[in-house]
Amino acid sequence: MCGIIGYSGYSDSMALRSAVGALAHRGPDDSGTFEDHTLGVGLSHARLSILDLSHLGHQPMLSDDREVVLVFNGEIYNFRKLRSELEDQGMVFKGQSDSEVVLNLYLAQGEAMLPRLNGIFALAVWDRRRRSFLLARDALGVKPLYFATCAQGVAFASEIKALLLLMPEVRELDIAALHRYLSFLWCPGEGTPLKAVRKLLSRWM
Repeated sequence: MCGIIGYSGYSDSMALRSAVGALAHRGPDDSGTFEDHTLGVGLSHARLSILDLSHLGHQPMLSDDREVVLVFNGEIYNFRKLRSELEDQGMVFKGQSDSEVVLNLYLAQGEAMLPRLNGIFALAVWDRRRRSFLLARDALGVKPLYFATCAQGVAFASEIKALLLLMPEVRELDIAALHRYLSFLWCPGEGTPLKAVRKLLSRWM
């Protein structure tokens, strides 16, 4: 289990570092932050080291030209097969993590890579070349991802409490969703106990 968090549309380095600190229980082994103040983008990651214990699995993970940045939480079961395919196409890998496979698969195929990922995951890719964010999670939502928008921009996180450190203004309760949660112990669809905070159902660009 790891934790991911980020924003687009504004810049708040202190809040981002506080927010990833709130996810430290999800990833106590390492943490990292990437920020592009020119474009108002920030990504951070709390890492639980499993597949590659070295610094080569550190996140946020950047492409060689630093134009594409990945934060990833989860496990890709078929990553060795995908890696082999990419190596056959001439891609060179530095480490042994499935995160590096996801980054290189995005570089090769863009968002079309998503149906090829067999696993449980939540991820965010910042593509500076396209000025776009890709947020995605596994179809069953085993690895959750929450997001909120406001006048400043958009923020996302693995947990709502961390998201609120980036967007403290989105605290208004959704009474109907709260009632469903208390009745059924979950909120269907995108709903959360907060009106402005949504669960990512599949992907968002």
